[in-house]
Amino acid sequence: MTERRTTPADITAAVVASFEGCTDGRVRELMQALVSHLHAFATEVGLSQDEWEAAIRILTTTGHITDDRRQEFILWSDALGMSMLVDALAHALPAGATESTVLGPFYVPGAPIRDYGANIAEEAAGVPAWVHGRVLDIAGAPVVGAELDVWQNGDNRLYAVQDPEAPEDHLRGRFFSRQDGGYAFLAVRPVPYTIPHDGPVGSMLAATGRHPWRPAHIHLIVRASGYKTLTTHIFDEESQFLDSDAVFAVKPSLVRRFLPRSADDPERPDGVSGEWVSVENDIVLVPEIAD
Repeated sequence: MTERRTTPADITAAVVASFEGCTDGRVRELMQALVSHLHAFATEVGLSQDEWEAAIRILTTTGHITDDRRQEFILWSDALGMSMLVDALAHALPAGATESTVLGPFYVPGAPIRDYGANIAEEAAGVPAWVHGRVLDIAGAPVVGAELDVWQNGDNRLYAVQDPEAPEDHLRGRFFSRQDGGYAFLAVRPVPYTIPHDGPVGSMLAATGRHPWRPAHIHLIVRASGYKTLTTHIFDEESQFLDSDAVFAVKPSLVRRFLPRSADDPERPDGVSGEWVSVENDIVLVPEIAD
Protein backbone atom coordinates (compact mmCIF):
# COMPACT_ATOMS: atom_id res chain seq x y z
CA MET A 1 0.00 0.00 0.00
CA THR A 2 1.41 3.37 -1.07
CA GLU A 3 1.77 5.82 1.78
CA ARG A 4 0.19 9.19 1.03
CA ARG A 5 2.64 12.08 1.27
CA THR A 6 1.77 15.52 2.60
CA THR A 7 1.92 18.08 -0.20
CA PRO A 8 2.44 21.85 -0.07
CA ALA A 9 -1.24 22.24 -0.98
CA ASP A 10 -2.19 20.07 2.02
CA ILE A 11 -0.22 22.35 4.33
CA THR A 12 -1.88 25.48 2.96
CA ALA A 13 -5.35 23.92 3.22
CA ALA A 14 -4.75 22.88 6.83
CA VAL A 15 -3.61 26.35 7.87
CA VAL A 16 -6.53 28.04 6.08
CA ALA A 17 -8.96 25.61 7.73
CA SER A 18 -7.51 26.36 11.17
CA PHE A 19 -9.21 29.76 11.09
CA GLU A 20 -12.71 28.41 10.40
CA GLY A 21 -13.58 28.61 14.09
CA CYS A 22 -12.86 32.35 14.26
CA THR A 23 -16.13 34.09 15.20
CA ASP A 24 -15.05 37.46 13.81
CA GLY A 25 -15.86 37.19 10.12
CA ARG A 26 -13.49 39.94 9.03
CA VAL A 27 -10.55 38.57 11.01
CA ARG A 28 -11.26 35.12 9.55
CA GLU A 29 -11.34 36.55 6.02
CA LEU A 30 -8.09 38.47 6.52
CA MET A 31 -6.15 35.57 8.02
CA GLN A 32 -7.31 33.00 5.48
CA ALA A 33 -6.51 35.32 2.58
CA LEU A 34 -3.15 36.22 4.09
CA VAL A 35 -2.17 32.57 4.45
CA SER A 36 -3.42 31.69 0.96
CA HIS A 37 -1.47 34.50 -0.72
CA LEU A 38 1.66 34.07 1.41
CA HIS A 39 1.78 30.35 0.70
CA ALA A 40 1.08 30.99 -3.00
CA PHE A 41 4.01 33.42 -3.11
CA ALA A 42 6.37 30.90 -1.53
CA THR A 43 5.20 28.22 -3.95
CA GLU A 44 5.41 30.45 -7.03
CA VAL A 45 9.00 31.53 -6.41
CA GLY A 46 10.14 28.20 -4.95
CA LEU A 47 11.23 29.89 -1.73
CA SER A 48 14.29 28.21 -0.24
CA GLN A 49 14.98 27.58 3.44
CA ASP A 50 17.92 30.00 3.34
CA GLU A 51 15.76 32.71 1.78
CA TRP A 52 13.03 32.23 4.37
CA GLU A 53 15.55 32.41 7.22
CA ALA A 54 17.00 35.60 5.67
CA ALA A 55 13.49 37.08 5.63
CA ILE A 56 13.06 36.27 9.32
CA ARG A 57 16.38 37.99 10.07
CA ILE A 58 15.24 41.05 8.11
CA LEU A 59 12.01 41.25 10.12
CA THR A 60 13.95 40.83 13.36
CA THR A 61 16.34 43.64 12.39
CA THR A 62 13.38 45.81 11.41
CA GLY A 63 11.96 45.40 14.90
CA HIS A 64 15.27 46.18 16.55
CA ILE A 65 15.87 49.38 14.55
CA THR A 66 12.35 50.73 15.13
CA ASP A 67 11.92 53.15 18.03
CA ASP A 68 10.03 56.34 18.89
CA ARG A 69 12.09 58.31 16.35
CA ARG A 70 12.19 55.81 13.49
CA GLN A 71 9.53 53.48 12.11
CA GLU A 72 11.17 50.92 9.82
CA PHE A 73 7.92 48.96 9.40
CA ILE A 74 6.26 52.04 7.87
CA LEU A 75 9.31 52.41 5.62
CA TRP A 76 8.74 48.86 4.37
CA SER A 77 5.09 49.65 3.73
CA ASP A 78 6.01 52.85 1.91
CA ALA A 79 8.88 51.41 -0.15
CA LEU A 80 6.78 48.43 -1.30
CA GLY A 81 3.88 50.66 -2.31
CA MET A 82 1.53 49.21 0.29
CA SER A 83 0.92 52.53 2.02
CA MET A 84 -0.21 54.13 -1.23
CA LEU A 85 -2.28 51.10 -2.23
CA VAL A 86 -4.16 50.95 1.08
CA ASP A 87 -4.66 54.70 0.95
CA ALA A 88 -6.10 54.48 -2.58
CA LEU A 89 -8.46 51.68 -1.56
CA ALA A 90 -9.67 53.70 1.42
CA HIS A 91 -10.11 57.05 -0.30
CA ALA A 92 -12.24 56.91 -3.41
CA LEU A 93 -12.90 60.62 -3.88
CA PRO A 94 -15.49 62.71 -5.71
CA ALA A 95 -14.31 64.99 -8.49
CA GLY A 96 -12.52 68.09 -7.24
CA ALA A 97 -11.54 66.73 -3.83
CA THR A 98 -7.89 67.00 -2.80
CA GLU A 99 -6.10 63.69 -3.15
CA SER A 100 -4.45 62.00 -0.22
CA THR A 101 -1.01 60.45 0.02
CA VAL A 102 1.24 58.75 2.58
CA LEU A 103 1.73 59.85 6.19
CA GLY A 104 5.42 58.96 6.16
CA PRO A 105 7.55 57.89 9.13
CA PHE A 106 8.39 61.34 10.53
CA TYR A 107 5.04 62.59 11.77
CA VAL A 108 4.98 63.47 15.47
CA PRO A 109 1.65 64.40 17.09
CA GLY A 110 1.29 67.46 19.27
CA ALA A 111 2.82 70.17 17.09
CA PRO A 112 2.38 73.66 18.56
CA ILE A 113 -0.65 75.74 17.60
CA ARG A 114 0.54 78.80 15.71
CA ASP A 115 -1.13 82.00 14.54
CA TYR A 116 -2.17 82.69 10.96
CA GLY A 117 0.95 83.40 8.91
CA ALA A 118 3.39 82.34 11.64
CA ASN A 119 6.81 80.92 10.87
CA ILE A 120 7.29 77.19 11.50
CA ALA A 121 11.08 77.46 11.20
CA GLU A 122 12.56 78.04 14.67
CA GLU A 123 16.03 78.51 13.18
CA ALA A 124 17.41 79.16 9.70
CA ALA A 125 16.44 76.24 7.46
CA GLY A 126 16.37 77.40 3.84
CA VAL A 127 14.62 79.76 1.44
CA PRO A 128 11.49 81.20 3.10
CA ALA A 129 8.25 79.92 1.54
CA TRP A 130 4.89 81.62 2.05
CA VAL A 131 2.29 78.83 1.88
CA HIS A 132 -1.30 79.97 1.55
CA GLY A 133 -4.69 78.95 0.25
CA ARG A 134 -8.23 78.13 1.31
CA VAL A 135 -9.88 75.08 2.82
CA LEU A 136 -13.11 74.42 0.93
CA ASP A 137 -15.84 71.81 0.65
CA ILE A 138 -16.63 70.09 -2.63
CA ALA A 139 -19.24 72.77 -3.42
CA GLY A 140 -16.61 75.50 -3.05
CA ALA A 141 -17.83 76.88 0.28
CA PRO A 142 -15.21 77.77 2.92
CA VAL A 143 -14.52 75.34 5.75
CA VAL A 144 -14.05 77.43 8.87
CA GLY A 145 -11.82 76.28 11.71
CA ALA A 146 -10.15 73.42 9.86
CA GLU A 147 -6.92 72.34 11.54
CA LEU A 148 -3.85 72.07 9.31
CA ASP A 149 -1.12 69.99 10.94
CA VAL A 150 2.07 70.80 9.02
CA TRP A 151 5.59 69.39 9.01
CA GLN A 152 8.54 69.37 6.60
CA ASN A 153 12.30 69.06 6.25
CA GLY A 154 14.89 71.82 6.05
CA ASP A 155 17.81 72.48 3.77
CA ASN A 156 19.87 69.92 5.71
CA ARG A 157 17.35 67.32 4.40
CA LEU A 158 16.29 66.42 7.92
CA TYR A 159 13.02 66.57 9.82
CA ALA A 160 13.22 67.81 13.39
CA VAL A 161 12.56 64.31 14.71
CA GLN A 162 15.71 63.15 12.87
CA ASP A 163 17.92 66.01 14.00
CA PRO A 164 19.07 65.91 17.64
CA GLU A 165 20.39 69.47 17.32
CA ALA A 166 17.07 70.96 16.15
CA PRO A 167 14.43 72.44 18.48
CA GLU A 168 11.62 69.96 19.11
CA ASP A 169 9.00 72.08 17.31
CA HIS A 170 11.20 73.14 14.40
CA LEU A 171 9.49 73.05 10.98
CA ARG A 172 6.12 71.92 12.28
CA GLY A 173 2.96 73.53 13.55
CA ARG A 174 -0.82 73.54 13.59
CA PHE A 175 -2.92 76.26 11.98
CA PHE A 176 -6.65 76.93 11.67
CA SER A 177 -8.56 78.21 8.68
CA ARG A 178 -10.30 81.58 9.01
CA GLN A 179 -13.89 82.65 8.23
CA ASP A 180 -13.19 82.68 4.48
CA GLY A 181 -11.47 79.30 4.72
CA GLY A 182 -8.09 80.99 4.31
CA TYR A 183 -4.89 79.74 5.89
CA ALA A 184 -1.25 80.79 5.63
CA PHE A 185 2.07 80.00 7.20
CA LEU A 186 5.72 80.72 6.59
CA ALA A 187 7.72 77.60 5.87
CA VAL A 188 10.90 76.98 3.88
CA ARG A 189 11.20 75.65 0.37
CA PRO A 190 11.52 71.89 0.89
CA VAL A 191 14.36 69.91 -0.64
CA PRO A 192 14.61 66.32 -1.84
CA TYR A 193 15.87 63.89 0.77
CA THR A 194 16.51 60.22 1.26
CA ILE A 195 14.36 57.95 3.34
CA PRO A 196 16.54 56.24 5.98
CA HIS A 197 18.58 53.70 4.04
CA ASP A 198 21.04 52.43 6.63
CA GLY A 199 18.71 49.62 7.70
CA PRO A 200 16.79 46.71 6.17
CA VAL A 201 14.78 48.86 3.75
CA GLY A 202 17.95 50.51 2.49
CA SER A 203 19.55 47.11 1.97
CA MET A 204 16.54 46.06 -0.14
CA LEU A 205 16.76 49.23 -2.24
CA ALA A 206 20.49 48.75 -2.86
CA ALA A 207 20.07 45.07 -3.71
CA THR A 208 17.35 45.84 -6.25
CA GLY A 209 18.96 48.89 -7.88
CA ARG A 210 16.44 51.38 -6.49
CA HIS A 211 17.30 54.79 -5.04
CA PRO A 212 16.10 56.09 -1.64
CA TRP A 213 15.19 59.64 -2.73
CA ARG A 214 11.92 61.49 -2.19
CA PRO A 215 11.03 64.66 -4.10
CA ALA A 216 10.67 67.96 -2.22
CA HIS A 217 7.36 68.30 -0.40
CA ILE A 218 5.51 69.69 2.60
CA HIS A 219 3.24 67.43 4.66
CA LEU A 220 -0.26 68.34 5.82
CA ILE A 221 -2.97 66.60 7.79
CA VAL A 222 -6.23 68.54 7.53
CA ARG A 223 -8.96 67.87 10.10
CA ALA A 224 -12.40 69.49 10.30
CA SER A 225 -15.61 68.52 12.07
CA GLY A 226 -18.00 66.82 9.65
CA TYR A 227 -15.30 66.09 7.07
CA LYS A 228 -12.99 63.18 6.38
CA THR A 229 -9.46 63.74 7.64
CA LEU A 230 -7.03 64.34 4.78
CA THR A 231 -3.34 63.40 4.80
CA THR A 232 -1.61 64.97 1.83
CA HIS A 233 1.51 66.69 0.44
CA ILE A 234 2.43 69.82 -1.48
CA PHE A 235 5.09 68.83 -4.05
CA ASP A 236 7.47 71.32 -5.65
CA GLU A 237 7.12 71.13 -9.44
CA GLU A 238 10.83 71.87 -9.92
CA SER A 239 12.02 69.06 -7.69
CA GLN A 240 14.01 66.07 -8.81
CA PHE A 241 12.55 62.57 -8.34
CA LEU A 242 8.91 63.48 -9.02
CA ASP A 243 8.82 60.57 -11.47
CA SER A 244 10.65 58.11 -9.22
CA ASP A 245 9.59 58.77 -5.63
CA ALA A 246 10.99 56.00 -3.43
CA VAL A 247 7.59 55.60 -1.75
CA PHE A 248 5.36 56.09 -4.85
CA ALA A 249 3.52 59.00 -3.22
CA VAL A 250 3.52 61.62 -6.00
CA LYS A 251 0.14 62.43 -7.54
CA PRO A 252 0.09 65.02 -10.35
CA SER A 253 -2.78 66.90 -8.71
CA LEU A 254 -0.59 67.64 -5.68
CA VAL A 255 2.28 69.25 -7.61
CA ARG A 256 2.48 73.03 -7.23
CA ARG A 257 4.66 75.87 -8.47
CA PHE A 258 6.81 77.58 -5.85
CA LEU A 259 6.88 81.11 -7.29
CA PRO A 260 10.18 83.01 -6.85
CA ARG A 261 9.70 86.41 -5.19
CA SER A 262 12.15 89.28 -4.79
CA ALA A 263 13.41 90.89 -1.61
CA ASP A 264 11.60 94.16 -2.45
CA ASP A 265 8.26 92.50 -3.24
CA PRO A 266 5.55 94.50 -1.40
CA GLU A 267 3.87 91.23 -0.33
CA ARG A 268 7.01 90.02 1.44
CA PRO A 269 6.03 88.40 4.77
CA ASP A 270 7.16 89.91 8.04
CA GLY A 271 10.51 88.63 9.18
CA VAL A 272 11.71 87.73 5.68
CA SER A 273 14.79 89.34 4.18
CA GLY A 274 16.22 88.48 0.82
CA GLU A 275 14.60 86.30 -1.79
CA TRP A 276 11.65 84.08 -0.96
CA VAL A 277 9.01 81.96 -2.69
CA SER A 278 5.26 81.59 -2.42
CA VAL A 279 2.95 78.70 -3.18
CA GLU A 280 -0.83 78.73 -3.36
CA ASN A 281 -2.57 75.51 -2.38
CA ASP A 282 -6.33 75.22 -1.98
CA ILE A 283 -7.57 72.15 -0.11
CA VAL A 284 -10.94 70.57 -0.84
CA LEU A 285 -12.38 68.28 1.85
CA VAL A 286 -14.99 65.54 1.54
CA PRO A 287 -17.95 65.33 3.97
CA GLU A 288 -17.98 62.36 6.30
CA ILE A 289 -21.23 61.13 4.76
CA ALA A 290 -19.91 61.19 1.18
CA ASP A 291 -19.16 57.88 -0.50
